[in-house]
Amino acid sequence: MAIVIVPKYHRMGEGFTRSEMLKASEHSGRRVDGSQSPASWIADLVDTQKFILLCTFCRPKFNPRKHNYRKAYIPDRSGRTSGYEFDGQCDACKQQTGPTGTGFVHETTYALSYIDPVVARRNDNAARKALPAWRY
Repeated sequence: MAIVIVPKYHRMGEGFTRSEMLKASEHSGRRVDGSQSPASWIADLVDTQKFILLCTFCRPKFNPRKHNYRKAYIPDRSGRTSGYEFDGQCDACKQQTGPTGTGFVHETTYALSYIDPVVARRNDNAARKALPAWRY
């Protein structure tokens, strides 16, 4: 067991770079030593209402409506991807998803952090109709 010594009159985190502090705050994910299954890890994330990222293989196994989750949507202004695609590490199988991962957010935090695509489309169409046909 390691002993950590913290100076008495210094601030916590002093002497670390920003990237080191961010790396320390991220969670490694589920345990892969056989003591935790992917399903129990996803259940833990659902219980704490955390963001869930799944690959195309694990996606059909998760029922978002059963757990009050919905697909996360972030509009891509470049038009290269749909707003529903995420890149990262799958929470179930711990493989890289590539640009085809699907992110899920709990309903309580969706309105605080994400844009509803239906409402965004409706607002864009209304703004487009309000513009004059000839600007000059």
